[in-house]
Amino acid sequence: MSKLRMGVIGAGLWGNNHAHTFNVLPETELVGVCDLDEGRALKMKESFGAELAFTDYEKLINNAAIDAVSVATPDFTHTPIVLAALKADKHVLSEKPLATTVKEAEEIAEAAAKSKGKLMVDFHNRVNPILAQVRDMIQNGEIGLARHGSARLSNTTYVPFEMLSWAKKSSALWFLGSHLVDVLRFILADEVERVYSVARSGTLAKGGVDTKDFHSSILEFSKGTVVTMENSWILSKDNPSLVDFKIEFVGEKGQVQADPTHNGGLRRIVDGGLRYNDYIGITPTGETRIGGFVLESIARFIDSVVRGTPLLADAEDGLANTKILAAIEESVATGKAVTVG
Repeated sequence: MSKLRMGVIGAGLWGNNHAHTFNVLPETELVGVCDLDEGRALKMKESFGAELAFTDYEKLINNAAIDAVSVATPDFTHTPIVLAALKADKHVLSEKPLATTVKEAEEIAEAAAKSKGKLMVDFHNRVNPILAQVRDMIQNGEIGLARHGSARLSNTTYVPFEMLSWAKKSSALWFLGSHLVDVLRFILADEVERVYSVARSGTLAKGGVDTKDFHSSILEFSKGTVVTMENSWILSKDNPSLVDFKIEFVGEKGQVQADPTHNGGLRRIVDGGLRYNDYIGITPTGETRIGGFVLESIARFIDSVVRGTPLLADAEDGLANTKILAAIEESVATGKAVTVG
């Protein structure tokens, strides 16, 4: 069987995860890579043995040698790339969030419905083994109806100040909240009906990144569950991990608590103090397999295109996600609770 010929748009950290996955899976061949920075595109081409390198995503998309593309560019840049790929009937894997406005997300969902290509959003925490178990517990009724919960997905200041060159064009809400909102929808198998949120600025702006420091939100789900949600970019860099991720649900018959931040069993003490290493996100495997949920989710896209298995998350999931985040932004702006959609 001929291999699915892949193109990767975006040569940053996550684009490299995509390129690596397509290089390892026996069903795929990495043909082309693209980045606005020609040097980065050429470096990725050389690192992963791709045949082609581009600085114009339209040239990659319209190249007849490429069957499917993955979009691993900054949050706010996805829409024109995804739309161009769907118009060309390419299969598309997009990093989250699908879009940063409801109008754009709706446009993408409409284009996906018309395209011969499949569209998947890379909400990789759906295959995080810890969170998948939480979903099973909730859906199996182990704690009864989840009455209320709390969810925190935040970063240290390293992320907006050092890791992301484009942080001022995004926020912890869009960068992290998009993951967390999807995880909550996934675990509860339910939709958010109403949100209320507050946000503050100042700490990041003083450091030259003019975006919100944090969002604190309340999400009301249709079955009655109420979740408080935190997304912050101002945690201390002295934390042992740049991510702080916690979820708890209180139900009619019990509670479930999850801390996917780290796994505790692997620790190192270096300059700067205690640090945790992740050992389930990416794990070692053989030459033709991918291990860890971060890369597994990318492989699920290939499963869907090649084998017809269900998409991990589709355009409608991406649209629902954007609607909730946009409602949170509206609540911050108006100071009022906002009904989603």
